[in-house]
Amino acid sequence: MATRTAQNTPRPRYRDGDFVPTREVPFSAELDEMIAEIRAGNAPNIGRFCGYCCAPLGDSEYCGVCDETTDRTPSVDKIDRDLAQIYQAKRKREGLYVHLAAWTGILLATGLSILMILLLPGWTKAFAIIFLVLGGYFAGVFFGNVLIQGIAYRAGLNMFAKRWAQWRASGGAARSGS
Repeated sequence: MATRTAQNTPRPRYRDGDFVPTREVPFSAELDEMIAEIRAGNAPNIGRFCGYCCAPLGDSEYCGVCDETTDRTPSVDKIDRDLAQIYQAKRKREGLYVHLAAWTGILLATGLSILMILLLPGWTKAFAIIFLVLGGYFAGVFFGNVLIQGIAYRAGLNMFAKRWAQWRASGGAARSGS
């Protein structure tokens, strides 16, 4: 049964390394930002959204994320709470990867600084302290932002795809039309 679920889970598509939204995985960066603003209390949960994927429509009759039209699936006036939680969970997954990688870099720099303190003679131990501060910062930035950022984004999208499929299958589609 677990194998069947894994096979039915849609996979995000990429073109030239960039994510391409599809009907099966209609992640919208614009909606992601809007949900973050709503959850922070900086924006109301009201507007005009695609009836299939909840991407913001504005005045358009066509959704550029999932290729749905308002003729086939009527627009909705607010974002479904469960869908907002899926978007929030995606952000948390990405944050987990990035924070773990950054802390790994900081701990690595700390370990190297301790090793330098133990091995360097006399006043040259000051270099170990400088390395601890600067090396810890740059290692955290490198590991967290440069090295792992793409992996974290893809892990978040994979989790989004899985939860999106579950949401649609469990009745998320009922309120927005199939």
